[in-house]
Amino acid sequence: MTPSWPKLMGVLNITPDSFSDGGSFASLENCSLKLSELLSFGPAILDVGAESTAPFNSPCSEEKEKGRFLDIFLPVFIEWGEKNQKHPFFLKGTLSIDTYKPEVFIFVVGKLKPHFPYLKFIWNDVSGVLDKEALRILEKDPKVSYVFCHNLAPMRKDSSHHMNYAFEGGEQAFLEHLKSYFQEGLDYFGEFKERIFLDPCFGFSKTLQQNDFLIQKLPLFIRSFPRETPWVIGVSKKSFLQNAVREYRQSPKDWAPVECLHTGLLSLWFERLKGYRLAMRVHNPSVFYGALKAQTMVSDESTIL
Repeated sequence: MTPSWPKLMGVLNITPDSFSDGGSFASLENCSLKLSELLSFGPAILDVGAESTAPFNSPCSEEKEKGRFLDIFLPVFIEWGEKNQKHPFFLKGTLSIDTYKPEVFIFVVGKLKPHFPYLKFIWNDVSGVLDKEALRILEKDPKVSYVFCHNLAPMRKDSSHHMNYAFEGGEQAFLEHLKSYFQEGLDYFGEFKERIFLDPCFGFSKTLQQNDFLIQKLPLFIRSFPRETPWVIGVSKKSFLQNAVREYRQSPKDWAPVECLHTGLLSLWFERLKGYRLAMRVHNPSVFYGALKAQTMVSDESTIL
């Protein structure tokens, strides 16, 4: 039986320019195939995005982002859900909308609620901006949760330019900064903090060295917060993982070495963070289940003769 935590958070990008799978699922047919594949793995959370926030891409307008949901994801998801109404995801699952624009989140949720009364929602807001938008949404709908991400861009419109605002300071100062950053966020959300996920947001407002350091120290960092604090952790297909195994890749499309490294990392984190509330954001669900299985197969060293 799969434990309640960690949770699988499957990723579906309908962007034409995503760093990992840009354009692959930006059509009705391919989106439908990917949705079927992801839901066959039984994710607790499905994370859907229609704009790439990679720093080399230009931001898209609110109208264009809404249009991608309206033209691609919404018809596929609604049709799939209405044909599979008893699928566990539509009875107790959570749909995460990956956008830094509150208007886009409200638009997508408004289109889906009449069709799926049991579905819960997450606003996966990569902006890291503390403003009243999230408070209003959390206050209005008790079935909505929120992901507070580490991004030092000063305004929502600057979210894609996060690498212009990387933290400056040494390794220990970086960890202290992260801790105070998230504590400030939890204090800000006050009565709603039980519905707040924290996301270190690997790759955002961080140098390559800071990403590597955070990977090493992640269990120690998370253990500095209460066990009941929920986290979203996503390193899937990130460029620093690709760079770490670049000599083993046959081509840019050879993801096997990257996913092997990814599986190993998740397995170690699962072992070192038992009892913590982790939602693992992955493009390939097999990585999540492989890591979960590997963690359960590792014997406690106290039992070794």
